[in-house]
Amino acid sequence: MIVVSSATSNTGSAVAEALLAAGEKVRVLGRDRNRLQRFADRGAEAVEARNDDPDSLRGAFDGAHAAFVMIAPGLIPGSTDYPAYQRRVISAHREALAAVPGLTRIVSLSGWAANYDGARGPVWGLRRLEEALDTLPGVEPTHLRPGWFMENTLPMIEEIRATGVARGLIPAGLPLPAIDTADIGQVAAGLLTGQRAARTRTLELQGPRDITLAEITAAIGEALGRRDARYEQIDAATLRDTLLAGGFSAHMADGTTAMTSDVAERRIAMTRPRDAETATSTTFDEFLARILR
Repeated sequence: MIVVSSATSNTGSAVAEALLAAGEKVRVLGRDRNRLQRFADRGAEAVEARNDDPDSLRGAFDGAHAAFVMIAPGLIPGSTDYPAYQRRVISAHREALAAVPGLTRIVSLSGWAANYDGARGPVWGLRRLEEALDTLPGVEPTHLRPGWFMENTLPMIEEIRATGVARGLIPAGLPLPAIDTADIGQVAAGLLTGQRAARTRTLELQGPRDITLAEITAAIGEALGRRDARYEQIDAATLRDTLLAGGFSAHMADGTTAMTSDVAERRIAMTRPRDAETATSTTFDEFLARILR
């Protein structure tokens, strides 16, 4: 049995889909049983479980020989103490997984922010998750550190569709190691089943090439018939004000702005070159075509 935690998240669902497509016996976990139904319809066992509740998770992982885990949701806009939530999630998973006999493989979703010792905001807990899982006896975890998710462009698509202008803190010309979540799911599934092995405990992942927000904006504009589409860089104060206006707490607005600044100013960056192990195949144009069809 392979257990997929947070199976209704973008990445968790990609892992579950890849495992089911490979014919694996899968148990999917999530807070809402109804949102797990699409996996149950394909033969998965669906279990309602809270991400930050060790008692709930302990039973949910019973019988697993492999597990995919992550901190989800990755963002709680109204939170006033998101690190406290992350600590609860990490502790609950560590406690639950330690009690599972026969568990041999764990794959965690970390992120490229874990490359940076001073990571702030919503990505603060990624390195802490890795460190907690590393202490599990008898288990060799693999921590995936994917780069910039292509799904981050979904709000940009709607902005460009509505106004022709996308705004953000990251410079237009900064090369980003963009990656499709579906590709992360394929890598995780391969590691969980033993069809793939990682040379190191942490595995950076990135798409076939870096891409800038200027290129992304042009591609979205072309796809939407908005050839006037443009990207406008804003400053940190403007981003924070925008987040506050969108319903973020001051705590989450500050943290999200700090995290984005770390990307914009290259403190969060890849440390390994793109090669056969770290590169995935889906291009941004392919991702965009799938999203818009």
